[in-house]
Order: sequence, then C-alpha cells, then structure tokens
Amino acid sequence: MVKNDSLIKGSITLFYLLIGLEIVIMISPFAGYFYAGYGPLLDFLYGIKTTAWLTGFFLPHAVVAKNTSLNFLNSLGRSLFSFGLIAFFIGAVQIYAAKIRRKGVVSSILYRWVRHPQYLFLAISGLGLLLFWPRFIILILYISMLFVYYILAKNEEDRMLKQHGDSYAAYIQRTAMFVPGEPGKKIFRIFLGWIKPPTLALAVGYGITLFFALLVAFGLRQYTMSQISTIYLPEKQITAISILPRSDQTIKDTLDVAYQDSLISSILSNYRQQGHKGFLVHLMPVHYMMKGLFVMPFNSEKKPVRRSSWRNVVGFVFPFLSHHNHKEMMGRMNSDGVRLIFSQLTWPDGKYATADEALNFSVKHLPLLKVDVDVKNRSVLEVEKTLKRNLWGRMPMPAF
Repeated sequence: MVKNDSLIKGSITLFYLLIGLEIVIMISPFAGYFYAGYGPLLDFLYGIKTTAWLTGFFLPHAVVAKNTSLNFLNSLGRSLFSFGLIAFFIGAVQIYAAKIRRKGVVSSILYRWVRHPQYLFLAISGLGLLLFWPRFIILILYISMLFVYYILAKNEEDRMLKQHGDSYAAYIQRTAMFVPGEPGKKIFRIFLGWIKPPTLALAVGYGITLFFALLVAFGLRQYTMSQISTIYLPEKQITAISILPRSDQTIKDTLDVAYQDSLISSILSNYRQQGHKGFLVHLMPVHYMMKGLFVMPFNSEKKPVRRSSWRNVVGFVFPFLSHHNHKEMMGRMNSDGVRLIFSQLTWPDGKYATADEALNFSVKHLPLLKVDVDVKNRSVLEVEKTLKRNLWGRMPMPAF
C-alpha cells in the first residue's frame, strides 16, 4: 500500500507540474518541445464540441483590461506561482534532511505551523498558475489536485501514526493540517458534516466545489469580456479587440484606415469567397511582447535572442519587485504604428464561424493577415499574409 501511495502521489504531482510548467516553458526556447506533447491534448479537447470550452480562458491574459483589478491578478499569479514553488522546495529540503539525519517527526520551521506545508505551497503555486494562465482545464485540474492532496495527506498521516505513535498524535492535535485555524475543515463540517461515510462526504464536497468554481469562472469570463476594448462591426464582418484599452471610435478609425486600402479589401474579399463568414481582428503594438500567441514571428522581425538580465528575470517572476506593470509589459501603441492581425474563425468541426460568434467558447482563431497602419497619417505601412498558425502550432490560444 505504501508503494502504491507513493506511486500515485508521484504520478499526480508530476502530471500537475507538467501542466503548470506551461507558463514557464512557453517563454523559453523549449516551448516547441513542450507543446509537441501538450498541444495534442488541447487539440483533442478542442476537436470535441462538448469539451472545446475547456481550452478557453476566463480571465485576461493577452490583453490589458480597463479594470485594474483584473490586471493585478495577472501579476499576482506570477508571484504566487514562484513563491509557492520556492517554499515547496524549502519544505522538501527540510523533510529530506530530517530523513537523512533520522530525526523522526519534523515539527520545526514550516512544519511548526502546518502539518503539510509542501501541499499547501503547491496549492499556492497552482493558484498562481490559474490566475496567470487561466484555462478552464487548469481550473478543473487545480480543484481536483486540492482534493487529491487531502487524500494523500490523510494516507501519509495514517502511516506516520503507525510509525511514531503518540508523538505524532500530539503533533496532529496542536498543528493545523494545511492552514492555521483550519477554515476548510470548519466549513466542511457545517455543510457536509451530516454525511456519515467520509468517502461520500469528500466526493460530494468535490462536486460542489467544482460546480461553484466553474460557476465563478463563467461569471469572470463574462465580466472580463465587458472590461476589454472590443467592438463588433457587422458591416465589416469583424469583431475587433484592442490589446491595450482604446475607445470604440479609436478602434473604428484604425480599422477604417486598413479597409480603405484596395489590397486589403481584395484579400478579405477573396477569403470570403473561400467561405470565411467573418474575422477576429487584434489591434496591438508593433512590438507587442506576446505576439506569438496570435501569429508566427515574421522573418523581417526576427532578431538574435538576447540574454535576459537577472533584473528582468526577477521582474517577471516577482512582478511586484519590478517597476514595469502589466500594461507596460505589453508594449506601447502609438497612433503612427498599430498592428492588426486578422484571424479566421472556426468551430471544432472545421466550419467557419461568423464575426458575432468570435468570442464563443468553442471558436478558435488562427491568423490570416498582418497589417501595419499609421493612423495619424491614415496610411497602410505594410500588408503580409501569414501562416495559419501561432508560434506553437494551430492550438487554441486566448482571444483576450
């Protein structure tokens, strides 16, 4: 039984960390290798109508929202993710050092306050991941892992009681399991204490928690869409989203400059003749830092990779130590240089979606056309057809 528990614990933790490492690996040279394995999972989920929504996002990731609290969550997520992993490894060093020295029950430093600090800090790290890279599938995995950690912790405690007896029983009595004060235990007893079989009570608790978490996520998605700069223009058959907050009129003026160009009008007309029913257009700074979420880098813009300074690394991992906020990281959009990425809209079955369906859960967007415009001088600077893929392939990526 002990070997089985260890195998389950190791396998689940490894799987959870692999999913979590998406936000780290996606900004590294190893992104292609990672998505070669993770990408098919997202594509598989998207290819089924009933699961396509799992690949969607419920908080802003690629855009700057009008609401500063939503932007704050992005930075908070990165900090929690990093802090949780660092604290987890500190706890791991402490526990394994105690095993090597054969000190028995560890009850100092982190273990003085809670019995399972490693699970606590993995949960904190997972919450950070969820805030920074908020896919619905990660939300479900996160809630599931919280309950799995509880089951694993109970199994560990049973073994420790058999091994250390009264000393560990006394430790349990004076130390909280995960959080000082044990608020989760109190809430569980109030609402589910009447269910006698512990396994059934835990299963019901999991179902209720997951239901309300998804309910909140759906609500956050609706609120997020109300707080980003987006407009629907039926006469142009497009839905437009600005990466940085802009007025509806400014977005319209920018699009008008592009649509006045005969080459662009001709290209879009050809796409419609091919069956396209509408387009999603992202307005972004020319030097937008996360353009890979929408489109492959252009050959003319590829530059040698520069080594990041320790200051930049620390600023990304712990954004509160950096003077660059979420908005500044996205780049600056000047009136004399705005980039438009026109994307196709498709359903899981491959059929084209209309522009008013662009933000539907199940609609995927892939790039078709890049247009750089000078709004101030009302001129088109450059037009270029793109590959129908983002930096990591044809995977579902956030529309916002």
